[in-house]
Amino acid sequence: MESMSTEVSEAVVHGAQPGHWMGLDLGPPGLVWFKADLETWSTKNISLHCAAWAWGNGHTEAFGDISLTLGMLNKEDNISKEDIYSHLTSVIQNSDILDDAIVQRLIYYTSKDMRDDNIPREIRMLAGEVLVSLAAHDFNSVMYEVQSNFRILELPNEFVVLSLAELATSYVSQSIPFMMMTLLTMQTMLRLAEDESMKQTFCIALEKFSKAIYKYVNHWRDFPYPRLDSNRLSDKIFMLFRYIMEKWAPTASYINVRKCTLLLIQAMCEKCYIEAREGWPLIEYVFSQFAMSNKKLEKPVKPISQEEEKEERSVLEVSLEVLKTLDPLVIGMPQVLWPRILTFVVPAEYTGTLDHLFNIIRILIMAEERKKHDIKESAALVISTGAVKLPSPQQLLARLLVISMLASLGTLRGAGAIGLLKVLPEIIHPKLVELWKTRIPELLQPLEGKNASIVLWETILLQLLKESLWKISDTAWTMQLSREFNQQMSSYSNTSIEKRFLWKALGTTLASCQDRDFVSAQIKDFLVAPSQLGDQRQGITSVLGYCAEDHLDIVLKVLKTFQDQEKFFVNRCMGIFSGKKSLTKIDVIAIYGALALHAPKQQLLTRLNQDFLAQVLFLYGQCSQVLGLSVVNKDIDLQMSFTRSITEIGIAVQEAEDPMFQFTYKETLIGYMLDFVRNEPLDSLASPVRWKAFIAIRYLSKLKPRLSLNDHVNILEENIRKLLPLPPLEILVNEGETDKDKEHINFLHERSMDALGKLLKTMIWDETEAENCQEMFNLLRMWLVSQKEWERERAFQITSRVLTNDVEAPESFRIGALLGLLAPHSCDTLPTIRQAAASATIGLFYIKGIHLEEERLQGLQEGLECDDVQVQIKTSSKIAKLICKFIPSEDIQMFLEETLDGLESLGPACTKACGIWMIAALKEHGAAMEDQLLEILSTIYHHMPVLRQKEESFQFILEAISQIASFHMDAVVINLLQKPLPFDRDTKTLWKALAENPVSRGKVIRSLIDKLETKLEDDVAGMDAISVASAMYEVFSMGTLITDLYPELFTLLLKLVSCTLGQKMPYSTLSHRRRMMQQGERQQIPDPCKISTATLKCLQAQAMKEGLAKESDEGDNLWTLLSSPATHHIGVCALARSMAVWQRGVILDIMEHLLSSLTSSSENYRITGTAFFSELMREPSLWKLGNLREVLNFMDQSAWDSNAILRQMAIRGLGNTASGAPHKVKKHKQIMLESVIRGLYHLARTEVVCESLKALKKILELLTDKDVSFYFKEIVLQTRTFFEDEQDDVRLTAIFLFEDLASLAGRRWKIFFAEEIKKSMISFLLHLWDPNPKIGAACRDVLIICIPFLGLQDLYGIFDHLLEQDLPRARDFYRQFCVKMAKKNQEILWILHTHSFTFFTSSWEMIRSAAVKLTDAIILNLTSQYVELLDKEQLTIRLQALRQDPCISVQRAAEAALQTLLRRCKETSIPL
Repeated sequence: MESMSTEVSEAVVHGAQPGHWMGLDLGPPGLVWFKADLETWSTKNISLHCAAWAWGNGHTEAFGDISLTLGMLNKEDNISKEDIYSHLTSVIQNSDILDDAIVQRLIYYTSKDMRDDNIPREIRMLAGEVLVSLAAHDFNSVMYEVQSNFRILELPNEFVVLSLAELATSYVSQSIPFMMMTLLTMQTMLRLAEDESMKQTFCIALEKFSKAIYKYVNHWRDFPYPRLDSNRLSDKIFMLFRYIMEKWAPTASYINVRKCTLLLIQAMCEKCYIEAREGWPLIEYVFSQFAMSNKKLEKPVKPISQEEEKEERSVLEVSLEVLKTLDPLVIGMPQVLWPRILTFVVPAEYTGTLDHLFNIIRILIMAEERKKHDIKESAALVISTGAVKLPSPQQLLARLLVISMLASLGTLRGAGAIGLLKVLPEIIHPKLVELWKTRIPELLQPLEGKNASIVLWETILLQLLKESLWKISDTAWTMQLSREFNQQMSSYSNTSIEKRFLWKALGTTLASCQDRDFVSAQIKDFLVAPSQLGDQRQGITSVLGYCAEDHLDIVLKVLKTFQDQEKFFVNRCMGIFSGKKSLTKIDVIAIYGALALHAPKQQLLTRLNQDFLAQVLFLYGQCSQVLGLSVVNKDIDLQMSFTRSITEIGIAVQEAEDPMFQFTYKETLIGYMLDFVRNEPLDSLASPVRWKAFIAIRYLSKLKPRLSLNDHVNILEENIRKLLPLPPLEILVNEGETDKDKEHINFLHERSMDALGKLLKTMIWDETEAENCQEMFNLLRMWLVSQKEWERERAFQITSRVLTNDVEAPESFRIGALLGLLAPHSCDTLPTIRQAAASATIGLFYIKGIHLEEERLQGLQEGLECDDVQVQIKTSSKIAKLICKFIPSEDIQMFLEETLDGLESLGPACTKACGIWMIAALKEHGAAMEDQLLEILSTIYHHMPVLRQKEESFQFILEAISQIASFHMDAVVINLLQKPLPFDRDTKTLWKALAENPVSRGKVIRSLIDKLETKLEDDVAGMDAISVASAMYEVFSMGTLITDLYPELFTLLLKLVSCTLGQKMPYSTLSHRRRMMQQGERQQIPDPCKISTATLKCLQAQAMKEGLAKESDEGDNLWTLLSSPATHHIGVCALARSMAVWQRGVILDIMEHLLSSLTSSSENYRITGTAFFSELMREPSLWKLGNLREVLNFMDQSAWDSNAILRQMAIRGLGNTASGAPHKVKKHKQIMLESVIRGLYHLARTEVVCESLKALKKILELLTDKDVSFYFKEIVLQTRTFFEDEQDDVRLTAIFLFEDLASLAGRRWKIFFAEEIKKSMISFLLHLWDPNPKIGAACRDVLIICIPFLGLQDLYGIFDHLLEQDLPRARDFYRQFCVKMAKKNQEILWILHTHSFTFFTSSWEMIRSAAVKLTDAIILNLTSQYVELLDKEQLTIRLQALRQDPCISVQRAAEAALQTLLRRCKETSIPL
């Protein structure tokens, strides 16, 4: 059961809906199932379950069992009743049928509880709501129940009254028949009501009754019964209302009663229950309630609580709501309101009602205008006002004119006043009808659809006043108007715009008055008693100033008389005691300024010095004296008054527009103002003196005579230095003790900034010389780049004020430098700086008459508010793209110089912006910068050393150079090539940047190629060519792709290397900075050839990456060989061998480009070309595709050249032809053999000989004995001469060649060759132990090949030992050889002996040792016959000498040989 209770409760909660007053829904009954548990459940649970069950089962069953719930209403559980009534309300409202018995019981219980004072008010209210809702089921029973408790002459329960009221509004049709009885009964009760709450209840009921009657009157045809007498009902309800107004309203103090009374009046007015005679007091009551509450709030006699304040404000709101909803045209209302409603226009206490009051009056008058044709209706407005005193025309005009001033603020009140002026001219003065009919619309036309500025609107209204008074032309009327203006002075606060306008209107009225005595008297009265004007200084200056427009002489005369007669000090003392203030000398100083501002201009100029300036300076001097001595006066009031007066005089003189007038006091007055500025502190901003002095100086500076440029600069500099260095605004503001102080300081700062900006703007743009403007602008430069962001902020805000679209700069004014200075700060740290920088940047173009895309730029500027630096950068970049295209071409250089300075000095974000703006400008104007190119490049170079320290800035420099180069590549390249060698780091970086940029990469390489081709046209390389090579090196080092240009680049750089061989760098070409060395530092002079070689090396490295070349067999040694004159040809050959011959197109292009080298006038270049081609001659594929046949001819010719290296390379080429084109060798054998053999005779250069030997070997391998028969003997003889050459390569090659010659001996030369073998065998045998193992192996091979020619085949076995891994000892080998040889041929042994002596002096130890050992073996194996032939003496001497040889091996071998010789001599009995 408990869980069921929870479920039902939840169902109730989820199914709840609001009732008429308050409550929840119920459903039909049917709770029989829990009757047995009724007593055990709580009352609350029972009611909840009843409601839940009923709601869950819909509205389909009778409420038979709801009696269970009704039984609970008879208990004392108020909490249960609150829930039950809440649910019952919803049930009743949502049920179509209820059981009559249940309805009657509900009526009984609800009526009883509603009237029970012991029950809480909330439950009584709910009971009343249920009771009213039951009327939908049985209205008569409910009405009977309520009426039975609403009896004559008895004060009813308040809820009974409220129930009747609710029945009247909810069931109008059924209630109207009971209405007369109800009203009659209610009439007997009103006098019994004394409690405020009961009075409030009757007011509410009367309001609802009136609405029900009104509904019946207007819709009686819709009711089901005959028409009732509505007049009787209306009269009766009006009687009740009149009673309440007469008896209750005057004494009502409880707020709710006042509010209910006001609402009742509103209802009575809406329902047309107001008659002319009785209605006016009701309207007066509404206004009186407003005035009462307004007075309590604005001028309380005693402090009021917050609750009281809230209540009084609610009365104000209700009062205004009554007036707002009041329809002045309902039946009877015009007669009530007109013209008495005008009495509320002028009094100050009704000012708050003017919005609605003006609307009521306007509607009434316009309605009258529409009914002018009907005389009877029109006359309805013109009725007796009784005791009401209407305002005079002057009062109305004064009031409406002043209130009209509020229209400039867009207020409804101001607009209403203007609307009344348009429709009230006839009431004000008949003569104004036609004037205002046309003039007011004309004056208002410029203001349609928008609010006017206060100054403009003020001028319009004063002009209307002037014209109106001129039209009236009634002195008495005008005099009275001036009095009314004065009378209404207290209606407005001194700081309101209404009061300020009133002063001016009063002055204007006096100016229009023709009675001079009256005007004079009024002025004197104001001077003597200025307090009547409110703020005496503001009031008196305004009144007298505007009066002076037509009565200058009167005002000056009265003022002078006042000055002469007035005892200022005495009056001041009296004022202290009396409390009444009088005018001071400071006030009079201010008056003179106002008079000058409004005086007729020609009269002013004639009287300026004597009647104005002399008086002002005299009064200021007197105020600055203490005991007759002049002192520095820091009286802020005096300074402000003096400054204001001087400013107004300056403005007045300027407005006079007399080109001949000379303002003689100009320098003096500017001096006073500068003194004021100088004396202002630099750590605070407490007074407006600084601000006002700026304004005064601005106006004074415009007057003649003109000051010099130096004076202007000094004035501006002093003023700038007294404002921009102030502490940050936050610090200044925090010095204020109160919020008002802080607000004032903020105001002063804003005004001071504005004034300084206008001062700069005036003084700069008044100049006609552009240079002067620029010089004054430069005063801001140091502040625009200040390290203190608050100083930058002020500087940029001022600059943005100077650069506006309402000025025009001199024609020759240049904006480039300023643009470069300002634009990058669009990314500064503060949003205010960014905005100001953008505005100033755009303003630069406006002052030059250049129109930009304003809407787009304005949208972009908003993006600068974002704190995200990346967003700022992007926004600045977009602005740059829009703006930079409009930069005048003559300003580009200065712009770039300034941005470069910014890259050096500004913060990170601004630095990036500098770069972005610079690049944007270069993109837009790069093509047209040819005339300025050198200067621009020079400027960029100048900044590079510093910018290198800032990585991001330096990248922009590189991008700038690349950008310029994209338009003027040749010019940039030429300029960079002029940099002194060796290139410094910055120059190198620039070349790399050009190579790195995809746009300029191809162009820069092409340009460098062209330059190098030009420099090398004569096959001579100067320093300019070296510069090109240095540049190329940097370009290639960036990994620049060279595929298409490789052949051309390679041949050019190879040519450059060739042409620079042996060159030295001229000292004059070295960079000057290189000479500035510290003591002891060595100067590194670069080698031109090494520079060229390094570039070629870099090119080759890139070529290898791209598969255009391969690694050289010489490795890095290649480049050492290449750069040395002695080994250059070797390096070239190695370089040629590194060519990727499979890249046919590349190698063929290289060959084509290099072909000209073979006929070059430069010997070095011929060598280079010949060496390169000599290696290519070995490639068969190139013979098929290339032009090597022509090269072969050149090779043959060069083989006879006097230059040994050239001959060597040519011979190598001829030799390599054997590998590349064997058929060519056979075809041209004679020519080739002759050229090569001739090389064997170049004994001075063994490299030529060696090359010839190698070439012969290659050639001879392709020829037969017949082919070489003619040259065989010569070749053999020449070859033998090189067996003992000091060069290993020569010896080795000669031995190889001799070996090959064996196969070509043929029958013709076999005997000759055998003899040559005998002569050569000593060399072969000795060199078996050559220091070079290759030569030893070659000697072994040649011996094996040659011994058959001598018939010594039996010696093969001995030579086989030489093939073993461990060579035999020389002594053992030679003894074995000689033993064999002695047996075969003693002659050969003897020949070997005779040739061995020459080797005793060999430079090689091993050869000397071998020669001695061979001699020892020969002596040992010679026959006695040959021993006798030995020159024993000579042999002994030589061996004895070898015993002293440095080599131990030689010494031992010599000793052994001597012993052998002695022994053989003894054996043969030959004396030694």
